[in-house]
Amino acid sequence: MLFITIGFLLAHIALVAGALALRDGEHLWLLVLMFGWYCFAMLAFLAAIWVHCKKSTQGMEPFR
Repeated sequence: MLFITIGFLLAHIALVAGALALRDGEHLWLLVLMFGWYCFAMLAFLAAIWVHCKKSTQGMEPFR
């Protein structure tokens, strides 16, 4: 989990640096591509967390 956290921290830094460096009109398509991949990665990360939580709480039924 630590490696994933460090990876997403680096992704945020790269996204901000890319936004500052590529905000001119010539390389706008590259910025849109970077932001699209970032959104895809964040959705996949949130889906993985949701599936993990769903699976981990499924078997937690009380004893009778």
